This record gives sequence, C-alpha cells and structure tokens, in this order.
Amino acid sequence: MRSIAATACFLFLSVALAACAGPAADKPLAVNIKSLPAGASSAAQADSPLSRAVLKSVNAFRAGKGIGTLSADATLQRAAAVHAADMAMRDYFGHHNPEGQGPRERVLAVNPEFKGRVAENLQMVEGPSYAAMSDDALAKVLTDKWAQSPMHRKNMQLPDMTQSGVGIARSGEKIIAVQVFSGP
Repeated sequence: MRSIAATACFLFLSVALAACAGPAADKPLAVNIKSLPAGASSAAQADSPLSRAVLKSVNAFRAGKGIGTLSADATLQRAAAVHAADMAMRDYFGHHNPEGQGPRERVLAVNPEFKGRVAENLQMVEGPSYAAMSDDALAKVLTDKWAQSPMHRKNMQLPDMTQSGVGIARSGEKIIAVQVFSGP
C-alpha cells in the first residue's frame, strides 16, 4: 500500500514539474523586449492617488526597518502600470504575461537602455470592502499583505533597490497592484 502511494506521489510530482517546464524547455524563449501589449499600453493609468499611496506606504515600511526610501521612476511606473492594466484586461495574474514577458522585459520595452536590477511585487484584492477603502487604507493593506509573504517582503527590504514604480488597475471590485523595484 505504501509503495502505491509513493509511486502515485512520484508520478504527480513528475507531471507537475514537467508542466512547469513547458513545451520548449530545451530552447530559450524569445520574449518581446521591444513593445508592451498594445491594449494595456493605451489603457494603463500613468499615475494615481493609490499608486502614490502605495509607494508612500512601502517607504514607511522600509523606514521602519532602517532602509532608505524608494524614489518614483517613470520607466518603472510605466512598466508597472501596463502590467496591471494587462492583467485586468486579459484576466490573468502573474509576473509573466501569456507571451512570457516578465518584469525585466517590460522595463526594457519602456527603456531599452535600462541597466539595473529588477524585482516585482504583485497583489490582487477583491470585494466591496476593498473597493470602498480610502487610498491610504488600501495602500496599507497591500503593503501588509506583501510584508506577510517572504519573497515580497524581501523585495521591499532590499537596501540596494532605490527606485520604484507602482501600477494600479481596477476592474469592478477587483484591484490589481504591481510594484516594480530597481537598483544597481
């Protein structure tokens, strides 16, 4: 009985890992670094009170840890805003869009001369209570949720990350936040 369970577990893990690898695991994926998704690019909100509140909240979190503040960066802001809009428009959630474009590729699509490191935090909340919150209260909720996740918290605490852009998209009661970080 135990060997059947172990075999089933092994088969499940093998299939799961194979699915993660994707069909072209042996070939590098050619990802677009020349442009951002057109529909999302035109729909993206360049700046919003909530995006400013999120940056302020994350900076308060960093200050509490003795880490310097992040300054707003237009390239990172554009990359974050388009990704948030794209996820809302095409109804997906992840660091890579359906074409495989990730945070670094999005930043390079905005500024081909970009040379720094890139990290990204994503968060989606949904419901009438979130939709009714003030920007400052919602920014605090988003920051707290990131702080509870080891990888997101790590991104917020990286002392060499000095710049950021925050993109926000709303779809009904769903709110999607993207924060892109950069440093040398």
